[in-house]
Amino acid sequence: MSAKFAGRLLTQRRFLPLFTLFQTGTFNDNTLKNALIALITFGGFAFLSDLPSAVRVPVAALIFTGPFTILCAIAGQIADKYDRGVIFRWVKRAELLIMILAAIGFAMKNVHILALCLGLMGAQSAFFSPTKNAVLPQWLEGKELITGNALMSGFQFSILLVGTIIGLGVLKFGTDMISILLIIMALIGWFAAENTPPAPAPQPDLKVNYEPVTATISVLKQAFVNQDVLRPLLGVSWFYGLSTVFVTTFPDYVASTMGYEEGVLMVMLGSSTIAILVGSMITLFIGNWKIWGPESVGLSALGITGVTFFTFLLYIMPSPTYTGAETFGPVSHFMDNPDTLFFLITIVCASVFNGIFLVPLQAMAQRRSDPEIRAQLMSAGSVLLNLFVNFTTFGLIGLAAMNVSPKMPFLMIVIGSAIVAAYAIYRTLNPITRYVNTET
Repeated sequence: MSAKFAGRLLTQRRFLPLFTLFQTGTFNDNTLKNALIALITFGGFAFLSDLPSAVRVPVAALIFTGPFTILCAIAGQIADKYDRGVIFRWVKRAELLIMILAAIGFAMKNVHILALCLGLMGAQSAFFSPTKNAVLPQWLEGKELITGNALMSGFQFSILLVGTIIGLGVLKFGTDMISILLIIMALIGWFAAENTPPAPAPQPDLKVNYEPVTATISVLKQAFVNQDVLRPLLGVSWFYGLSTVFVTTFPDYVASTMGYEEGVLMVMLGSSTIAILVGSMITLFIGNWKIWGPESVGLSALGITGVTFFTFLLYIMPSPTYTGAETFGPVSHFMDNPDTLFFLITIVCASVFNGIFLVPLQAMAQRRSDPEIRAQLMSAGSVLLNLFVNFTTFGLIGLAAMNVSPKMPFLMIVIGSAIVAAYAIYRTLNPITRYVNTET
């Protein structure tokens, strides 16, 4: 049934434009971020040069997540007050201007302009994310939500792979090509946004609080009052928190600990990204099976349990390392290393289960939310998500400053995921605590 939904959704105006503008925005976010990381990690561009490389990359990541966290609660209110199709159009117009500015930054080889653009993309994404999550239940039927989220998230990770490869390959591909691609994607996203159907606001008379701190506190209070919504939002937040550990740890881990070039980083991130896509697509076909219980809670429990197990293997197993004469070992040496195969298999398996963990939680949160305040609840989820990401990022900075074992971030994932897995299994096995959805 989900596969039939997928084919139908991808041909309909209520889903295809949103799907398109989401994927193009994902490409631009990730390409710009990874290009900046490559320039400061492998390209020798001056950016916070007084800090060690293990600290510079997490700090660069905060440039994106900081504005996102500050503005998200305000954006959620706006998405409950104004037509969401109109918001999409303005968001994508802003993205086009930001990409033009980024092209100027690439042309001038100015990392600080690129960092500014990354921060602006974080601000732009703050308005897009809660609007997207609020409009999905408005345009899709209840039983289509897992399918819609699987398509959105699954292909998102496919696009992330492409953006990662192109962004990290900025030194090989050239900045001109990347600038052109960013602008083309922004134009496609803008065109898609102009073709979204109407999405009337549930609260046109809502008075928007434009003060970031009190607005954030207000939407978080709403989320904590709605415990059935809060639980899956926290699960989604943990997914992005542990993903942040991988994404921000791998660049320096590959360069400083393993001793390999950026091509090896592409292989690792590419393998992980494709695996998350596979995990998301698995939920497309099996997500609505009754065996998983109401709202597929059991499927999410299986996913986070798998993440815990395979990340633990990643922590205890030896990583492939390069000890040759070159500054960074080539991809060919990495692929010939006897430790590489099991290392990559472990990353792939952890990532597959990560995708399985995520999709049911997204649909769960959207379905349970009160339509009147859905965008605000989704913005609370985005705030929680970025708090998890920022907390994780600061944790990585702290670990780097303390010169702990390079594998310590993997242990962080194991401990946190084990706690989440225990709770998810409890929710699955205890029928009294299950949220019963009449539509399943």
